[in-house]
Amino acid sequence: MTSPTQAGLAARSITAFLWGSGGAFLRLFMQISVQIVLARLLGPAQYGLFAMSVVVMTFSAFFSDIGLAYGLIQRKHLDSTDIRFVFTLQVLLGLIITVALAALSGPLAGFFREPRLQAIILALAPLALLQAISAVSLNLLKRELDFKALQIAQTVAYFFAYVCLGIPLGLAGAGVWTLVVAWAAQSLLSLLLMYRVVRHPLAPLLRHPDAFSMGHFGGTVLLTNLINWIIGNIDRTVIARTLDSTSVGLYANAYNLVNAPSGSILGVMQPVLFSACAKVQHEPQRIRKAYLTLMAGITLAIMPVFFAISAVASTLVLALYGQRWAPAAAVLQPIALAMPMALLWGITTPVLWNTGRATLEFKVQLPLAGLWVVGALWAAQHSLATMAWTVLGLICLRTLLFTVLATRQIDVSLGECARAMRGGVILSVLTALAAWAADRVLVASALGMPARLAIIIITCGFSVMLALRSFSGLLGPDLSGLLASAIGRLPGRGRRVVSWLLAPQLQRVRGG
Repeated sequence: MTSPTQAGLAARSITAFLWGSGGAFLRLFMQISVQIVLARLLGPAQYGLFAMSVVVMTFSAFFSDIGLAYGLIQRKHLDSTDIRFVFTLQVLLGLIITVALAALSGPLAGFFREPRLQAIILALAPLALLQAISAVSLNLLKRELDFKALQIAQTVAYFFAYVCLGIPLGLAGAGVWTLVVAWAAQSLLSLLLMYRVVRHPLAPLLRHPDAFSMGHFGGTVLLTNLINWIIGNIDRTVIARTLDSTSVGLYANAYNLVNAPSGSILGVMQPVLFSACAKVQHEPQRIRKAYLTLMAGITLAIMPVFFAISAVASTLVLALYGQRWAPAAAVLQPIALAMPMALLWGITTPVLWNTGRATLEFKVQLPLAGLWVVGALWAAQHSLATMAWTVLGLICLRTLLFTVLATRQIDVSLGECARAMRGGVILSVLTALAAWAADRVLVASALGMPARLAIIIITCGFSVMLALRSFSGLLGPDLSGLLASAIGRLPGRGRRVVSWLLAPQLQRVRGG
């Protein structure tokens, strides 16, 4: 029998996921729309120049937030001294990294053989301080599963920075500085809006009785994140070091087109699962159920989209970005296939961290990072497409390893994982085949690329609807139960449409 506390946690987790996913998809729609507009305005060379600075800033971000703020999510009892201590250290770290970036801007530009990069790094250096400070408010909102406030803050900040500032600057011919100004504005406004909700104490505090344990946790997070950075960015770093800004732009834009939605989804799922699992650390059966449910959800709701993108990569690139970006299709095809694998890897982290195996992720990732570096250096000698296919293979390997590790911790067999993913994999293959077939049929038509893409999307939509209505059992029992609960929270018309669409899948739940 489910206790009131358990029911309350489940309800809060579902609400958090709905708000988080809803806000993430709204921001994602804006993000992709703005990316398309700015990519057409700026072109691959300017976009690639900015991508180089992003590599530097994302690396420095790990040192300005070494995991102390993230540790606030896991603490069972949190008081003002915890928050003040972490906030003080975040400010100090942010200041140190800001100064370091400014001092190293010249050598970093020299490393990438791009003199124009120095001014961009100097302009973006203060973002290290902003991001360090905002990490406290961000993680306090995640701890409370307040994804409503979090998504509102992030969505408003993105809209103002990129739609109200970025696009006009791009139209005015600001070039790469369009993206620099927009990123800085988004970071500042997001910080202000999140703090407005949390209003945590700001008084400095340099001593804390649990400083050692908090530092140990933060150090583990830092090392793990650094390894994750190498795995996630070494391909772009090697390309930026060895090729020109146009090549960087082509690769980065194709990668970001699918990585942005994948990152947004993971940014919702991972903290919800992490926070929920932290509250039931000693109940492995509940962690097991949550893990299998998310695994099924990823393969059923997300994998079909990325498989379809891969199937029509060339048409998609030409329709969205135009002929200048045509070579990016060769990168998009394998990278799109990699995104569902990356999400399946991402949900293993909360499981490992909440079953007392936090250091295991780092130990396993370390040799993987070395393999990633070797693979990237080899692939860069051939082509951008070779790099992308190499990344796909490495991501699949990492996902397999960590799935095995995570399932062992919660006593889940690979057979159970296969059953959870079976329906989603079937739906993904059917959707990709429908997209590919529609694209082949339309090749000989006189339709423009946007019209072809619209017809392909409609075809995929009908294929998914037909599959859900025709084949029962695509959803596993855990996912069916979760969706049955979530549907009841939708507004009237939406609830009726989703109920009709999923009726064959939910009949066992409702029958029980």
